[in-house]
Amino acid sequence: MMTKNDRILIVDDEAEIRDLFRDVAEECGYEAAEAGNRAQFRAALSEFRPTLVLLDLTMPDGDGVELLREMADLGSRAGVILASGRDKRVLSTSERLGRSLGLKMHPPLQKPIDIVALENAFNACSQTVQEEPVSKSRPARPPLEPIAVAELADAIAEGQLEPFFQPKVNLLAGMDFPIIGAEALVRWNHPVRGLVPPGAFIPLAEENGLIGALTEVVLTRTIAHLRQWMDAGIAVPVSVNLSPNQLTDLSLPDHIADLLAVAGVSPSLLIVEITEQAAMADIGLATDILTRLRLKGIAVSLDDFGAGYSSLVEIYRLPLSEMKFDRSLIVDIDRDEDARTVVKALVPLARALDLTVCAEGIETAQSALFLQAIGCHRAQGYYFSKPVPADAFTTLLTEQPSRAHSVDAARS
Repeated sequence: MMTKNDRILIVDDEAEIRDLFRDVAEECGYEAAEAGNRAQFRAALSEFRPTLVLLDLTMPDGDGVELLREMADLGSRAGVILASGRDKRVLSTSERLGRSLGLKMHPPLQKPIDIVALENAFNACSQTVQEEPVSKSRPARPPLEPIAVAELADAIAEGQLEPFFQPKVNLLAGMDFPIIGAEALVRWNHPVRGLVPPGAFIPLAEENGLIGALTEVVLTRTIAHLRQWMDAGIAVPVSVNLSPNQLTDLSLPDHIADLLAVAGVSPSLLIVEITEQAAMADIGLATDILTRLRLKGIAVSLDDFGAGYSSLVEIYRLPLSEMKFDRSLIVDIDRDEDARTVVKALVPLARALDLTVCAEGIETAQSALFLQAIGCHRAQGYYFSKPVPADAFTTLLTEQPSRAHSVDAARS
């Protein structure tokens, strides 16, 4: 049964502010409770069970971050609005921390808070809560055994792994966002477990020396699909992620060139994606290998830029053709001015270095339009399409002619 049950807990050490916030909340239809210290907060969280918490970051016997951690530890499902007079960077960082803890964070409010802004925030957070019905427990499906190394090795040998393709779109070609390529992402089509996501087996492959063989499967099958698409009159470049150990293999450029030549696929249709971590494992060998790949006409993309320790030095020292922003850098641009400032600074820098700029993890039209406005070339993400099997990607290309490049156009 659906019942209206919006309960707000107002946490602030100043009684006058709590009274004001409570009046506004009650006018917006909330049942309200207050907490002026940590002990009252803990008691109200368990007894009042709020659906929304308005939380001041500064408390006399603790701070808002500690309270966020307590909420996460208790498994709270309440939404959270942070309110503080601290600078916006502290406020936005605290909000991101709350999200990283698994809490439902709403846009923060900076004090002094305008009453209209407060009302708008409360109204936006108002929710219809569905009380969980008491039901008889059903027998759980017996869990599958953890994946064994030998099981993964057999899967690689038996061809159970296959590439899915997530489209890359051209942001600068108008609002149609035509598909101009894809990234190959491995999936495991297990006969018993079903479709196994990469997070369940990629770490296992990396820890047990199987990542090279796994990457080889993705590479060879991707090249085979490129050939099939060329035979259908379509040519779009596809990127494949290289593992760190492959960037220590001096025979890799010749090996990839041979695979392309045997399949009759132009090197211009393949992009290799590397991470800075992989390149830095042995910078001398990596530079040698990547330079030779470029000389053979194969593009090189620096993947996950902004996710870890990527520095501007690598951008101009490595023979890159593309810089790819990690989703962790993109996820905040809809709501964080500082995140937008960083991305706005990086895009023209990459363009000035003659690098193609690609952003991954696009989930909203707002993100896509912002990146389009600042000159980002390409994008991928669930807003455009999730990774799909090869036949589904073929359908995307063939059913939307404006999104497909002909073979002649791609070669030219």
